[in-house]
Amino acid sequence: MSTVPEHELVALSAMTGFDQTLAIERLCQMYGVDEAALRAAMATVGPPQSNGATSADQPWDTSHKTIPGLEDARAPTAPTMVDKRQFRFEYDPTKEASQRREQVNQAILCSACGVALGIPDVRPIKVTCPACLFETTYTH
Repeated sequence: MSTVPEHELVALSAMTGFDQTLAIERLCQMYGVDEAALRAAMATVGPPQSNGATSADQPWDTSHKTIPGLEDARAPTAPTMVDKRQFRFEYDPTKEASQRREQVNQAILCSACGVALGIPDVRPIKVTCPACLFETTYTH
């Protein structure tokens, strides 16, 4: 059982009616607390500020923005090479695209999301995945 962050309790205190009921249920499931404990924690935070302070006056709390498992997925790993002939790169008919396709000698899978990327033989090469924007440099 984890504690509910203060920003969640403040937001919950600002809600009323059915919206608050739904948010309480969501937070109880997310943090593994029961409704009585959550309501008690809401009471310790108190009502939302009404002293003229706006949300722009208060600092942002970004501690709740971490995505579990994302750090593990973004750890640099060796590229997974795949056969480039199994992919079709002819979706862009422009002349520049055909020139870029001529430079593609290898196909690798993105280390973070697994999307196939066509790359030239040049090393080191800095690659940014267009699907997840994961950026890495390959030296081998």
